[in-house]
Amino acid sequence: MAPISIHTLALLPILNGLKNAHAFISKAVVHCTTTSTPPSTLLEAKLHPTMHNFVYQVYRFTDAAKLIPMRLNPALADRELKLPDTEQTFDELLARIQKTIDHLESYTESDFEGVDKETIVTVKFPQTGKGLRLGAGEYLAGQAHPNFW
Repeated sequence: MAPISIHTLALLPILNGLKNAHAFISKAVVHCTTTSTPPSTLLEAKLHPTMHNFVYQVYRFTDAAKLIPMRLNPALADRELKLPDTEQTFDELLARIQKTIDHLESYTESDFEGVDKETIVTVKFPQTGKGLRLGAGEYLAGQAHPNFW
């Protein structure tokens, strides 16, 4: 059996998660329509008072997803997907998720040539100005995927 490529390891689980999120949010739209629930009830919902609302959570998981390719291969930075964090409706959030799916599906195996589990990945934290250096495998398992989920 051939080893799993970085492309597959990095993006397949994330793409599946994005597609599932799109489907779940589509079901929320139907629920709001059929039960006369105001969409704001779900869009502004929080699981805990100290958490940000649902809209913010969508911003963060799509941002986490879009950053994976360029962190694994900094040469891909010119292809960064710009997402402005202005979406407020279900339709806008669904469009944001679809843009992220389309963007990630545009990457091919060749975009990750030379990247293996030992390739050093640098993660910068804008809030603190600090950074973290990890092997690509450690980055995917310990940062990229957990921050998406």
